[in-house]
Amino acid sequence: MSEEKPDWAKSMADPPFVIRQFTPDLKQKVLQYAGESHRKRFSTMKAVCVALVTASLVIGLLHLTEHALPYRVAPQGEASGGPTTRNAYYEQGRVLFTLYPEPNAEAGKIAGYMIHFEEPLETFIGKTLTLQAVHRLAGVKETVSSEIITKPSAGYPGLDRYTTHFALPLEGMWELHVLLDDQPYGNVQLFMRAPSWDVTPEFQSGSYMMRGVEKKIGFIDAGFIAGQPQKYMWHFWGNEDLLNGPFEVKAVKQGTDNIINVYSSNQVSSANALAGELNGADRNVVTSMKLPEAGRWRLLPYVKGRLLDTIVVEVLK
Repeated sequence: MSEEKPDWAKSMADPPFVIRQFTPDLKQKVLQYAGESHRKRFSTMKAVCVALVTASLVIGLLHLTEHALPYRVAPQGEASGGPTTRNAYYEQGRVLFTLYPEPNAEAGKIAGYMIHFEEPLETFIGKTLTLQAVHRLAGVKETVSSEIITKPSAGYPGLDRYTTHFALPLEGMWELHVLLDDQPYGNVQLFMRAPSWDVTPEFQSGSYMMRGVEKKIGFIDAGFIAGQPQKYMWHFWGNEDLLNGPFEVKAVKQGTDNIINVYSSNQVSSANALAGELNGADRNVVTSMKLPEAGRWRLLPYVKGRLLDTIVVEVLK
């Protein structure tokens, strides 16, 4: 038996409005408003997200352009300040590789280079990749790099960022030839800016003054008289990979591109031509050198076929 509710309770059962607030019509309007509001919020959020993603992509692309490559890719000829050069090699309409040189590379100074190879790693793995530079006017040939490819570029599936560094002895235009197992693969061009012909200053190491590049290479300068041989003690700074091998000195006179041989260790017995520590340097060697004519000369010291730097001297009559 249900207990009958009092009159006041019955009156409280109905809402205190003449018309119920949440009518079917109002319900539909609320749902419609909620849907529109949701869509507006979603559209707003979508627009914001698209804008953020777009901005991120643009910033990322700019970051990639500026930082993913070691140097900014300038229009041909701009980076070197010289004539137009060809820094990409094409075969049958497709690019095989592109060279990215360090801007303003100067003859006689070591500069960095990155090559982006397009073909897959299988093309190169287990093969010897050699870089040979040939001066277009003088015909001078330099093997600047040679190694067996055993792995891809760090963080890439192929040779996307093959890096190397080297110096070339003469200013002007060079052709850089890429060889795989001594077979031609392609070639690009490099332009070397003219170096300074000011006499290289001296620096002190130990108890001696040396002419050269401090903490890199130098010799105790006894002076040069044209046509007269003289002994010179060379000093070197660096690790074994850099300094183990035959040692030779070449030279070029100001105003010419004729490179002459000045000194060479025995190529057979001089696998380690340089002696040990001396006068604050890591290695040393005594040489006899003679320059044939008076004037400014640039000495070109090589270890294991690699140009270390250059030293300008004055030769007296």
